[in-house]
Amino acid sequence: MKQRPRSRAKARGPAKDARRTKQAPAQAPRREPGGAPRRGRPPISPALQRTRLLEAASKALQKSNYGSMRISDVVRSAGMSSRTFYEHFASKEDVLIELMKLAGQRLVADIDAIMTTSDGEERIELFLNAYLRACTSTPFDIDSLGDGLTSRVQQTLREGVRDAALQVGAAIARVWDAQSSRPPPEPAAIEVLLLGLLGLASRYVHERRVGELALVRPALRSLLRQVWTA
Repeated sequence: MKQRPRSRAKARGPAKDARRTKQAPAQAPRREPGGAPRRGRPPISPALQRTRLLEAASKALQKSNYGSMRISDVVRSAGMSSRTFYEHFASKEDVLIELMKLAGQRLVADIDAIMTTSDGEERIELFLNAYLRACTSTPFDIDSLGDGLTSRVQQTLREGVRDAALQVGAAIARVWDAQSSRPPPEPAAIEVLLLGLLGLASRYVHERRVGELALVRPALRSLLRQVWTA
């Protein structure tokens, strides 16, 4: 019996398989017009990630209150992911406390510079500007914080105001006129004053009346003059 010849289709099969399994040549990396290889977006450092998240949270607090602020809104505004957020903060409360600490640190640094480089009416005006700016940059009043006013937040707020009061008291004592008939103000009295200013400024922020703070500045300036002028 004659043996049937193999079909051409079957004969070409191995060749097709060889061509099919042949690897395509590796593509050269895409290059910029100048000839350098094009690279992806550079990674963002953890410090910059944290800064962007805090800035986004501060803006969110200025637009609404703490209860309305959502982590999803913060990360979207910062251009980050929720995973990145939780790599830096455990909760919204941690973000709020960090914002309070940063505001306090900036205020203390500003006060120290003001107290050592100015005097008289200029010192009062510069201090008032710095303190009101700190109070209105991120509202920390009861109405704005709402259910965010936990014991940890209250403690952080008190410590920030106390540190600022101690800084002011120490600076006033350094330049107080030794011939004055009365001693320099106690830090406790300054702390009460600063808490009052904080509450007033924050309420104006919450009520969207920041511009009206200019109307009460003369009274505030007079009060400060009586407190720390020998």
